[in-house]
Amino acid sequence: MPVKGKGKTDHRFDNVDHALSLFNKMIEKYPKPSIVESTKLFSAIVRMKHYAIVVSMCSQMELLGVSHDVYFLSISINCFCQLGRIDFGFSVLGKMLKLGVEPDVVIFSTLINGLCNQSNISVAVCVFDIMFDIMFSGKRIDFYGCIISSNLLQI
Repeated sequence: MPVKGKGKTDHRFDNVDHALSLFNKMIEKYPKPSIVESTKLFSAIVRMKHYAIVVSMCSQMELLGVSHDVYFLSISINCFCQLGRIDFGFSVLGKMLKLGVEPDVVIFSTLINGLCNQSNISVAVCVFDIMFDIMFSGKRIDFYGCIISSNLLQI
């Protein structure tokens, strides 16, 4: 809980150069930044819609040996989907499963949105059915809302 007058800090940037400068400072320090610090920075850059930069930064963090969490991997998947590289998004999903990180509805809906945006409706429906059968019994109604908002009605 923040102390009065000292609200929580959030990474808000005017431009991507400021964010890149902070990232470079973060990776030069020892010990290396935590995954929490990194994902806050990545989220700020995603809000600026610089997805390719975030993908590059995520790769650098992996090379530095910074551990993964579901949020970090979710940001990676989102960026790949926004860049139209759904195949790489599914590759990250495979990596998650190998690492024992359980994907959530947000990750699946991001992949399904990406597939729908590329007019891969039949694949999106298959992904939805697999996801539903494996993980989310009882939540199908909520997830249909994600698919409908993902241009599925344009069939």
